[in-house]
Amino acid sequence: MRRITVAFFLLMLIAGAVAIGAAADDTEKKQVTNKLCPVSGGPVSEKYRAEYNGQYVYVCCEGCVNEFKKNPETFVAKMSKEERELIKTNEVCPVSGEPIVKTKFVEFEGRKVYFCCDGCIEKYKKDHPSAK
Repeated sequence: MRRITVAFFLLMLIAGAVAIGAAADDTEKKQVTNKLCPVSGGPVSEKYRAEYNGQYVYVCCEGCVNEFKKNPETFVAKMSKEERELIKTNEVCPVSGEPIVKTKFVEFEGRKVYFCCDGCIEKYKKDHPSAK
């Protein structure tokens, strides 16, 4: 009986560790600007996003993409202050500090990062290999 109790205890410890690891992986995998859908209030998906003032806003489903596009200002107003900050477009190049050009950007960690020139884009990509 004692062996069964010890084995059960060890099994529960392992199961708990696996569950915590899986939860941490889910958090790390989400590369999004906002965590809550401004339309439904639920968790967002990386698959569904709409563009708003040059930045991505993530939602939970295709239906919410369509709703968001109908009246984006209403839904942005419902977002938290922190999430509204995350969907702001950078106005200066993160490499040179010069004003950005709206046609020069890469995607990095779920958002658009804008630059002043192609040279700065290449430098940024060298320092941030996951930028596309």
